[in-house]
Amino acid sequence: MTVSTTVTDQRGWFKATITGAAGTTGGAIGSFANPEGVTLGITRAFFYFRTGSTGAANLAVGVAATATTSDADLFGTSDCIEATVGGKMVYGPTAQIAVTQNPVTLWTSTTYVTVTGSGSTVGLDADLYLEYIRLA
Repeated sequence: MTVSTTVTDQRGWFKATITGAAGTTGGAIGSFANPEGVTLGITRAFFYFRTGSTGAANLAVGVAATATTSDADLFGTSDCIEATVGGKMVYGPTAQIAVTQNPVTLWTSTTYVTVTGSGSTVGLDADLYLEYIRLA
């Protein structure tokens, strides 16, 4: 058996500042292209909320085919109201429904992480952190 260690660091972090928006269409709060250009396995996701939204809204965050498509495979209907999340850090991947589900979300070179609100998220000021493993 031969083992190669030519690539010594195949993991990384992605950080994006999230600012609330009035729009509720797919990716209205933000959309992000894959930063490495190769397939990434997102292993963990976190939000740090400096302030939550002034309106009652939930966030959906996931990997989607386009920058304007909503997805919720990382955070599904995560509350972002100030009274609930202001000044807190929230861990995120949506809970697995069955043991047979894959716990890692794949972010390919042609897909986007999108952030979408169910209602107005005006007032929201947060950072989104994604930990990933480089799979190529």
